[in-house]
Amino acid sequence: MSVIEAEKVVKSKEEVSTNDIFSDIKYICGSTSLIVDSLQKGLDIAQLPSGDVIVTEVKTINTHYCWDKNKQKMIKISQTQ
Repeated sequence: MSVIEAEKVVKSKEEVSTNDIFSDIKYICGSTSLIVDSLQKGLDIAQLPSGDVIVTEVKTINTHYCWDKNKQKMIKISQTQ
């Protein structure tokens, strides 16, 4: 078997294993639940061809500053998440 033929066999096996995950009912149920829950929370989702799921969450932190005339600088008043 040549190197090129061996590479084709390896790629073919990778494709089969990737396709198998999308045929697995446990994977489908688990990933669907994760994706739906994350989307309902307003998160960004990426499902990769390997079956991996990436969830991106961005937190917003509000910080309130006020100018202190005596100290001549901004002073943090509060912070909320």
